[in-house]
Amino acid sequence: GYSQETGTCAEKLKTAQSLFEKGQVDQVAGMIKECMKSGFNREESLSAYKLLIQTYLFEDKLEKADSSMLDFLKKNPEYALSPTDHSSFVHLFNNFKVKPVVQISLHFGTNMPFLTFIEPVSVSSLPGKSVYSSKAINLYASIEAKFKLSKKLEINFETGYSQMAFTNITDFMEIGKTNYTETQKRLELPVSLTYDITTFGKFTPYGRFGFGPAITLGSTAATSFNPTALNDTPRTGTDVDRKDSRISMDLVTQLGAGIKLKTRGGFIFAELRSNFGIINQTVRGDLTSLTNSSEDLRFYYFYVDDDFKLNAMNFSIGYTQIFYKPSKRKE
Repeated sequence: GYSQETGTCAEKLKTAQSLFEKGQVDQVAGMIKECMKSGFNREESLSAYKLLIQTYLFEDKLEKADSSMLDFLKKNPEYALSPTDHSSFVHLFNNFKVKPVVQISLHFGTNMPFLTFIEPVSVSSLPGKSVYSSKAINLYASIEAKFKLSKKLEINFETGYSQMAFTNITDFMEIGKTNYTETQKRLELPVSLTYDITTFGKFTPYGRFGFGPAITLGSTAATSFNPTALNDTPRTGTDVDRKDSRISMDLVTQLGAGIKLKTRGGFIFAELRSNFGIINQTVRGDLTSLTNSSEDLRFYYFYVDDDFKLNAMNFSIGYTQIFYKPSKRKE
């Protein structure tokens, strides 16, 4: 069984340690070699590597000591020296450096869209009241590659999927109300800088500033017109595709802040961002074209697009995995 094998590996490690202490170093490597692959738990594995490295150093097998230290650091890139470590191990350990090559983050969360720079446009010459709102739950997910520029500064390349839904309820000449809900799906490709503000214990708050394109993948609207007169029938229909009336790409500025908690080999984080759209979302189509979605909305639902910019508050939680590369320092 597995436990018996682990037991024998734990026993082999004890035997190898006593052989080393007795000076019978030539038997140590052979004793623990097989167990190094999978027989040890984490603590035993650390002890076994240290024992193996000291053995090779003692025997003057310096290349083997180097390659064992490299293996040790690949498995334990965040190892911090302890006071009980043997001076020969410490000396060799200090001849190596471990650099984070890339950090990969997965974000998962929600968007809360909000509209700004709204220029009202109305179907009638007497514009009615218009109220915009949005729900807080809109899917957001992304993958991000992070590269260190300095101890506190990182550059980040991100690919994100964003859903944004907002509602506009407008009054049409006291005849009735139009209820318009639009859902956009976007591919966001920001490049950003993150800066670690300070570290206390395992926590590090950080700030983010970024900029990049947001590509419109699709936009649909669910619309209804509810007449004020009780004997009139409400107007409803299938969702309207709005892609012809929306820009294909927006440019977005990002400002954000978050906090990350150090774990073994990475971080868990929570982050709040605001994304500010720069370009007016509304594309005014050929008004004589009856196939244009804005015509359908105008004649059937008495609805016409305002000019507006689309922004979002974005909250996400996630995990970052750090990929390290250990190497020997140049002599």
